[in-house]
Amino acid sequence: IQVPHKYCPKLCRNMAPRRPVLSALAAGAGVAYALCSGIGFVGFQGRDAGSLITARVGVDYQQRQGPRDADVPYTSSAATGPGAEVVFKKRPFGILRYTPGEGGKGAMVQEVIGKSRYPGDPQGQGFSAGVKGGWVVKSINGQDVLNADFEAIMDMLDDEVADPRFSKSVALALEQKGRKAQPVDAPVTVTFATIPGYVYKGEVLGPDWEPAHR
Repeated sequence: IQVPHKYCPKLCRNMAPRRPVLSALAAGAGVAYALCSGIGFVGFQGRDAGSLITARVGVDYQQRQGPRDADVPYTSSAATGPGAEVVFKKRPFGILRYTPGEGGKGAMVQEVIGKSRYPGDPQGQGFSAGVKGGWVVKSINGQDVLNADFEAIMDMLDDEVADPRFSKSVALALEQKGRKAQPVDAPVTVTFATIPGYVYKGEVLGPDWEPAHR
């Protein structure tokens, strides 16, 4: 259809306002889904920004934060060596990834954010407290979890930092499988232990969240 040139500006003006309306409707739908799915949002601006999502669920954690080639197998009951007690005042703790031990028991720290950006930065808590990869979670708020199910420990810690693209799968897994435990109240006191003779071969992260040796 040919449109006379003199009518084009008027036609474009009439059509232009529709785009913001459609965008607003799409954004509103996304926010409504997030609220209904029960996922707690801290905000998201990309992996290197610091404002991220707390998934609030341990179910299917390994599918989202899967094991790496460098992860060395361990048995949680062998964590009899000295560690440290750390009080995390708020979530997230600045620990990016944990892994289960033999039989799905226990939880070992694998990656810690290598920087505290400002005093009180929640994502710098692990770094500031000296938390190291290879440390095993021994107790949470005084409760012994050394040989507890990995997913239950993850639920109690409530410390997963997840990509928002997983929000739908997390909500579905939560609906189908439920939680193993409820998140403990903050501040969260975590006692860590070490495994005598265990050699940690994971990545030590630098300030930019990339492996420090790169």
